[in-house]
Amino acid sequence: MSYQIPQLHGKDLELTLVIKNSHFIANLRHTVGRGECDIHLNEMRKKYPDASHHCWAVVAASPENSTFWGLSDAGEPSGTAGKPMLQVLSHCGIGEVSVVVCRYFGGTKLGTGGLVKAYSDAVKLVVGACPREVKRELSHIKLICPYDLSGRIEHLCHKHEALIDERIYANELTLALVIPTGNIPALQTDLGPMPLANILPAQGI
Repeated sequence: MSYQIPQLHGKDLELTLVIKNSHFIANLRHTVGRGECDIHLNEMRKKYPDASHHCWAVVAASPENSTFWGLSDAGEPSGTAGKPMLQVLSHCGIGEVSVVVCRYFGGTKLGTGGLVKAYSDAVKLVVGACPREVKRELSHIKLICPYDLSGRIEHLCHKHEALIDERIYANELTLALVIPTGNIPALQTDLGPMPLANILPAQGI
């Protein structure tokens, strides 16, 4: 499985949307798991302690895994903040991401429809500016082969983006590999009937 994640190098991306003097500060962070989302929220509460609301939404794993979705209206009328924020976040194609929107009330009530649009637009703003990279699921495997095939095997490892993490020398050569999970079938196909070129789970290495 592969999916996009924020490419922020440990930093937050923060943009502000102003509507009728209300400031909606949208802060986006690469977060893995709900625990990191909680840290993000707490840090934003400390950063903007006088904000009237700290609403949030999170997609803390792959975009399709709704088990790791979350949201909060944080005191705004029910359904006007967290739900529209998550609606945008869960459909943007990015995983492992949380957005906290801190609102400073500007004196003019926006109404429920106005709030839904404001929180949606704040998330769209910051998501649209977020650089992305592709995260691919990796597997740890071991490959056993005779020494006279090692050159050919290492060429195939390079071809299929398998990183050789360790070489173990015994009667045969064992290579401990880290490889994108989706590339394993193609590696197996290229190995073909090569004698003793067996792919095994990495346990025990």
